Parts: sequence; C-alpha cells; structure tokens
Amino acid sequence: MPIPLITIDIVLEDIKEELKKRGKNVPNVSVSLVDYLPDTVLAYVKAGEYTIYVNRQQYLRAKRAGYEYEYLFVILLHEYLHLIGIADEREVRRIDMEIVEEKFGKESLAYKLAIGLADPRDIREPGLRPHTYI
Repeated sequence: MPIPLITIDIVLEDIKEELKKRGKNVPNVSVSLVDYLPDTVLAYVKAGEYTIYVNRQQYLRAKRAGYEYEYLFVILLHEYLHLIGIADEREVRRIDMEIVEEKFGKESLAYKLAIGLADPRDIREPGLRPHTYI
C-alpha cells in the first residue's frame, strides 16, 4: 500500500512560502521515497533534477513517532535550499536552523532536529544568530 503524500505536499507548500517571504525564487519540486539509502542519509538531490529523494525508513520512523511534519520540514527545507542554488553544506544547515527556529521556536522538535544536523561551530549562544546569505 503506497504512503499518501498529503503531508509531503503540505510541507513543500509551507517551505515554498517561507522561502518566498525571503525573496527567493522557488521551483516546483517532487519528492520520491526511496529504500536504498543508509540510515545516515536522510535525503538528497541530484544535480539538474528537481526531485528530493527521501529515505523511506527514516521517514516512516519519524511518522510512527508522531513528528512527521517537523521531520519533513527540516529535511525537505535542507534539500530545497540546495535546489535553489546553495551548494555549501554548512551554509544550508545554518539557514535551515535559522528558518526552523523562526517558524517553530527553539523548544520545538523541529529545531532540535535542525540543531542536531548543524555544524557545532554554528550553534550560537542564546540571542545570537548565525550569519547566512539568505
């Protein structure tokens, strides 16, 4: 039985709105759930494509644990930032953390996920924000 993509579609629309607020041109993308990724790879994009490939097992784990939306927001935003032209991994993680903090707050599970993916050098003292290009 296929997994309904309703939540994925909602998250993608929310991400597009967040990026548009920041003046970014956002292409339409699709999401494909894949089974061949190791647990350490949550998602990826291929150069020249507008598809985000999401690790199905990790996604299902988050869904079963009850934090599907937050999980998808963090990882899809990360890959979306790559698709709009930000190649530097550390910069993408900083921007992801900044947007997630603004949208969900520092006490949210989404922010904790984003912090967990961030480079430790970019986790600042309270009140200080990382410098980003977006």
